[in-house]
Amino acid sequence: MEKSKAIVIIALAVVACAGIVGAYMLLGPEVGSQTINESQAIEIVQNNSDVAAYYSSHFKVEEWRVTSTSLVESAPNSTASDDEEIWKIEIMERSCACSGIKDLYVIEGYVSSSTGELLEVSTKSVLESQYEKKTCASTSCH
Repeated sequence: MEKSKAIVIIALAVVACAGIVGAYMLLGPEVGSQTINESQAIEIVQNNSDVAAYYSSHFKVEEWRVTSTSLVESAPNSTASDDEEIWKIEIMERSCACSGIKDLYVIEGYVSSSTGELLEVSTKSVLESQYEKKTCASTSCH
């Protein structure tokens, strides 16, 4: 009798495990799951050849620089899935320590939080006044 109870319990355990595995295969991983953290996303953006060239020619003083990361639902020109969260990376540096509104060198990149794919990247020089105060507060833009 004890042997038959053990067989029933083992059979139920196997069926339960098979159900869990089957459900995972059918439904896939949790929507919005992140395998790429913000540090990895920054590194992915910085490893882009255009970004590396812009960075080496414009970014000179670390104290004038700020890096901002946030999770967003989409990149401006991306065809990424609506279910996917995307890292928005902004690396900014003032062009000088002078008072007043000056140029701000900006690198902006979008990285898939699930695959690490660089979806979009841009480099530009804009006036500090074109950015929100909270975005570049640590660079003393405003």
